[in-house]
Amino acid sequence: MAIRFAFFDIDGTLIDDRRELSPRVDEALAALRQRGIETAIATGRAPDQLRPIAERLGFDSYVCCNGSLAVYRGEKVLARAVPHDVMDSFIQCAESSGYPVVVAGEAACFANRPHHPEIREAYRFLGLPSEPVYDPAAWKREDVYQLYLFCKPGQEAPFVEAYQDSLRFIRPHRFYLDVFPAGVSKATGVEAILRRAGCDKEDALAFGDSENDVEMLAYVGTGVAMGNAAELAKRAARRITASVDEGGIFAALVDLGLMEEEPVRP
Repeated sequence: MAIRFAFFDIDGTLIDDRRELSPRVDEALAALRQRGIETAIATGRAPDQLRPIAERLGFDSYVCCNGSLAVYRGEKVLARAVPHDVMDSFIQCAESSGYPVVVAGEAACFANRPHHPEIREAYRFLGLPSEPVYDPAAWKREDVYQLYLFCKPGQEAPFVEAYQDSLRFIRPHRFYLDVFPAGVSKATGVEAILRRAGCDKEDALAFGDSENDVEMLAYVGTGVAMGNAAELAKRAARRITASVDEGGIFAALVDLGLMEEEPVRP
């Protein structure tokens, strides 16, 4: 097996809870690229939310919105928008329940509440400097690849029951859930990119730490769970590395023989 492609989750993998880069990430990515190994982000974030880290680290390929949208070298290779009738019904239910909603389009995110404190806190949690655009009708004009439903744990149960055939729900934060098309996962986006790149899944490497990484870690030839990963992610992975704070990506690449550890200096 020769690694030809590597995918990286962002939160808890490339960056830590302080929104800082994992140690030696720049070196690790440079080493992969020098070997001709292509790299891509695979995240639950929306396109505008991943853009700062992608630009900082030189990624031009990405899987986002938990697999609903995938871009390879600037070319869109997968787009699974939430069906318009589902959007219409879901927004009505959220509005009647008094829950804020943010919708993720290809270029921007839009909120149905202006300057809402929980939306603001969620964006701070992601380390983003700005809030989504206030535009309650944006979903009528834009293809929506993911929604963020702002409600307390347990309050989502009626939505999960009503939309279980059309939508999938994952909670990354106590304030909100990621909501995206059923049958979608990061693995669907990874598959689309690998197909376009002409790379077999056995020759792909992926790093992740959360529930939304499970399918991706199981799909690729070498799935690596961070030391700080959820148990579901660890069980899906072939390898477990050090935590994000301990430079887990760098350590895994050394273990895989994809880069050399610096000699210990006296």
